Amino acid sequence: MKRIVVIIAGAVAEARDLTIEPGTTARDILNELELEGYELSREKVDDVFNPDENVYAAVEDGEKLNAVSNPVVGKRLLSKHF
Repeated sequence: MKRIVVIIAGAVAEARDLTIEPGTTARDILNELELEGYELSREKVDDVFNPDENVYAAVEDGEKLNAVSNPVVGKRLLSKHF
């Protein structure tokens, strides 16, 4: 098992300690922290983890990861009133 720190970006950054097991994916971590719509990346690295990527194999014990909201571009539907 490895211990990691996830820094959650927001108005006020929040850090969460987490213990992960072999095979833990980015999706597993984000689900555990209830961070729907977020992406996970290594600190000081711009590339984000694929949701199904094995984070356990990619990080060192004690490493810090960033969780950043992934804005979804949506369409605004307009209704016409006659």
